[in-house]
Amino acid sequence: MTTKQAAAPKSKTGLIIGLVGGGIVLLLVLAVVLGTNEVGAEFGDPQIEGAGLPLMPPQNPIDETANGLAIPNVTGQNFDGNTVTIDRGDGRAKAIVLLAHWCSHCQAEVPRVQAYLNQTGGVDTVDMYSVATSMNSAQGNYPPSDWLDREGWTVPVIRDDKENSVLSAYGSGGFPYWVFVNSDGTVALRTAGELTTEQLDGILRSLG
Repeated sequence: MTTKQAAAPKSKTGLIIGLVGGGIVLLLVLAVVLGTNEVGAEFGDPQIEGAGLPLMPPQNPIDETANGLAIPNVTGQNFDGNTVTIDRGDGRAKAIVLLAHWCSHCQAEVPRVQAYLNQTGGVDTVDMYSVATSMNSAQGNYPPSDWLDREGWTVPVIRDDKENSVLSAYGSGGFPYWVFVNSDGTVALRTAGELTTEQLDGILRSLG
């Protein structure tokens, strides 16, 4: 699917983020509706500490309304049952991407991000995390564990619960939903929709 680009306000990174076709509002609705099926579920039991972020405005592909707010801490499990923690107090900048297995834009984003990581190793000062959320065994590309394995996904994964608690705590943006975090644990930028590798690299390098 071709990513459509639309003009958006320039963030502190100086990048213009493209709005993806497909309807962010629709994706927000689907995130709630599709996250309730428990048949063959791969749900986790994440623990969330701290105040959640405000809802990301659904009409915007880029959002600065949460900038400067502390992210909630999340401790959960990956698909192997190992513990993964997103800790705002560890002194590390972070890029957190929330993914839905049935989302075509997520299916395009994952291999692109993985290719970027394979080629560049990412940015040394930034840790990357992912959250598998809005899981539904009745929808396509299920289960998410198989999908991410097929793509060779190396980013640590946290499994969201059936209430999509992690997604809600981070502001429920349209998929793929990125929350970029400065080293002091505060939000630097939130984006909804696909990013090019150039945009992603530029944002990662801008994090303080």
